[in-house]
Amino acid sequence: MAETAALDTLARALRELHRTLMERARSDYEREHLTIVNPGELLRLLTTDDAFAWLRELSELMADLDIVRDAKAEVLGGASDIIRPALEHIFGTPDAPPASRPFAARYWPYVHDDPHVAIAHGAVKQALNAWPRPEQHESESAAERRRELSVKARALGRGRQA
Repeated sequence: MAETAALDTLARALRELHRTLMERARSDYEREHLTIVNPGELLRLLTTDDAFAWLRELSELMADLDIVRDAKAEVLGGASDIIRPALEHIFGTPDAPPASRPFAARYWPYVHDDPHVAIAHGAVKQALNAWPRPEQHESESAAERRRELSVKARALGRGRQA
């Protein structure tokens, strides 16, 4: 049950981070395109426009976590060692080459420039500290762990549809 509470805390922190990133990206888009974006247009941009493609990686990860969170406790226990590496994979590091991590390339400048994003980032890091760092074999990368979480979530999602 502690893992469920920790995942709920992490999910809330990620939603707030996503909201602040979305607002910052919206503001940047409006400034660059000299337009005001209404909520319906923002939804269309978030789902289809290349200017927001980088944010979809976080959206997809959050959806995967929601599916895992809604699964039975034994499934959540089996996923606990891949949650932290999956998140660490998309966040990357501030010095990661931009081409290798599109999300991180946009994310880290926002963390450094926008106090709202920095505060939300801190909340995610604090929530993430509840998840232990798993022992990894050298052959296992954070990207592989992210794919593993995605596969697990999609399998659970198909199971609910059946």
